[in-house]
Formats: sequence, C-alpha cells, structure tokens
Amino acid sequence: MENTLDPQLIYNVFTGRGFPVQRIDHFDRGDYAQVRVDLNYTETLSVNQLQEITFKLDIIEKHENVELRVVNIDMSHQSMRINLHIKNNDINPQT
Repeated sequence: MENTLDPQLIYNVFTGRGFPVQRIDHFDRGDYAQVRVDLNYTETLSVNQLQEITFKLDIIEKHENVELRVVNIDMSHQSMRINLHIKNNDINPQT
C-alpha cells in the first residue's frame, strides 16, 4: 500500500483478511488512517483466537508494507480499532 488516500483499498485489504471494516478516519492524510473493524468472535477471546488475530494483522503488515498498531479491542461491541501507518518507502532521501 503506497498511501491511504483510497479508502476502498483499505476496506479490501482488511475485509480480505476477515476483518470487515466499520469505518475509516483520517485516511486523507495519505500516510495514516484510523480503522475500526468487526471482530467475528463471541464476547470473549481465547488465547488461540488472539493469536489468530495477530497472525492476520502480521500478514497485512508484511503484504501491504504498513505498520499497524492496535489501539483498542472492544469485545462488548466486537470491534477493534487500529492505527495504520504507511512505511517510508523512500530508499534514497533527498539531501
């Protein structure tokens, strides 16, 4: 992912990994977005389910070259808030 300006791309990435997107905020910054996704689990998470979530998020980070930070897991509302940061791809910065 080169930037966050196309919210549909963000929807597709997260939905494709089993996290249906509820909303995306601040995507217009281009290098950052706040994403709220659905968690398809019951009111609690087992350790194995938590590992599954982390595994899926790790795959998104690697495949999309982004950094994800989990801000909140809300099992009452079965959702998770994630901050998405675009990694700097500039190998040769201007001097």
